[in-house]
Amino acid sequence: LVWVQGPMQQEIEEKTNQRRSLQGEVENAKTTVARLPEFRREVERKEATLQALSRILPSRKEVDDLLRKIQQLAAESSLDVLRFRPEATRPQEFYAEFPITLDLDGSFHNLAYFFDRLSRLSRIVNVSNLKIESKRNPTISSTISASCTATTFLFIEQTDVTSQ
Repeated sequence: LVWVQGPMQQEIEEKTNQRRSLQGEVENAKTTVARLPEFRREVERKEATLQALSRILPSRKEVDDLLRKIQQLAAESSLDVLRFRPEATRPQEFYAEFPITLDLDGSFHNLAYFFDRLSRLSRIVNVSNLKIESKRNPTISSTISASCTATTFLFIEQTDVTSQ
């Protein structure tokens, strides 16, 4: 009788442990279900943040418009664009840097006006490597030559990341 009771006792203990484990999983599931509205609100907040960031960080499809806007701002600032060369993008984790080399001709005041207008764009545009030289033969509208790199940033969608 003892040798029959031993295996049954062991099976009872295993089933009891399984039951406790399943009860723990059920309690965890109940907690998760109770927090489901909170998770949904968090997803909505994240989606709103993503939409706000996408206005600042354009996708590849919107870059052409941004390039035209930069050229337009230079022209409206009375600067001659001597060179406007988009460079190769530099991929980062979830975005890519998109540098544009600019050579401009005009006055210092107009250059400052251009940078001010550039800073007011809804997109992020960083200006670096700024070099300004005075002209040897200045005119009223052209006293300096400037070169710089205007870098904007692109949102890389998951499909773009996997294909790189």
